[in-house]
Amino acid sequence: MKKEPRTVSIYLRPALETELEARGDNRNHVIHRDLERLYTLYSRAIREVQLTADEACLIVDTLNGTLMDANTARLLWANVEDACNLDHLDKKWEVDGPALVEKLQGLNDIQAMALVDAAERFWNSPDIGNVDIQERVKEHFYIKE
Repeated sequence: MKKEPRTVSIYLRPALETELEARGDNRNHVIHRDLERLYTLYSRAIREVQLTADEACLIVDTLNGTLMDANTARLLWANVEDACNLDHLDKKWEVDGPALVEKLQGLNDIQAMALVDAAERFWNSPDIGNVDIQERVKEHFYIKE
């Protein structure tokens, strides 16, 4: 079923409002354009990261309940390292923890943010309790195994 466009209200922090104003007078157009650009970049960036389904599950498990932004996403590797050392998530998901941490350390900012975004989309799935976790993770992380 196709969704119809609708009007929504949002609160803009002053710094974000300044950024939007610098990009044009039509806020609706600017927001749509910029979100489309961002989501396209996420889609491209996540496909550049070669993850297995188990590695992606470990990342999703690590980020459950964690809030990350563009400044903290680059530390995804540290969160995963802690999850492996403290919670043994590498053993749970049968992943080589140190190798995954090394892989994550090599990511650029947009790739790390794309992984965080994929994990957030996973946790925001409306039917998360009724699906196979690995299959849903593959969908969100664009993994074809």
